[in-house]
Amino acid sequence: MMIPVFTIDEKKYSNSKPSHLPLWPAIRRTFSNRNFKYYLISDFSYYMALSIISSGLLFFISVLLGLPESLGGLLMGIMVLVSVMFYPLVNYLSARFGKKPLVLFSFLLLSLIFVAIYFLGTVPLSPEVQIYTLVICASFPLAALGILPNAILAEIAQLDAQKTGENREGMFFAVKYLFVKMGQTLGIALFAFLTIYGKDPGNDYGLRLNGLCGFVLCLLALVVFSGFRENKPLKQ
Repeated sequence: MMIPVFTIDEKKYSNSKPSHLPLWPAIRRTFSNRNFKYYLISDFSYYMALSIISSGLLFFISVLLGLPESLGGLLMGIMVLVSVMFYPLVNYLSARFGKKPLVLFSFLLLSLIFVAIYFLGTVPLSPEVQIYTLVICASFPLAALGILPNAILAEIAQLDAQKTGENREGMFFAVKYLFVKMGQTLGIALFAFLTIYGKDPGNDYGLRLNGLCGFVLCLLALVVFSGFRENKPLKQ
């Protein structure tokens, strides 16, 4: 994590201009940005859904599919590796078709993956085929949603600075990551709450409900982000 600190010349790539607005007026103006509100709600829903996957993966493997929990580390490694392999494709597609369509497609694909979680262990395929297919299919939306949202937020902040004359890039990112932490916390709490309805072999309804909740959250993110207007900042 220290490598960027010592190797990137910040002054070469940025033009730092401190904002003169007091804290609360700066926060209010940040929330008054229409595109940012759409972005924030969809991002919050996505991170809630993502927390369900990260919290429930071992349960999905062991309870729904009857596989050993030790497989979880391997599956996470495969997911990360395949996601990294998708990065060049994500960059190419976003340059070709725009960031918004790719984000919407990723939300849609991720919502279908959550539906598949509901049916894990009930389809006529081997447990290994089910979980590996799910992990590989999840790698593309996770790659896209790992790259594009921050790029979109940077464009929102830059365009806002051009329109208002106030530099509040730091405030945009601070609010975003506050909502990310809130989404992650609520996602973990939601997963834990639903396990009351069953988290053991033969009594797994709570785990399957988490799949349905993840589907609803990703669908909400898709619907909300469809109202986002993709406007690129003017080049300076």
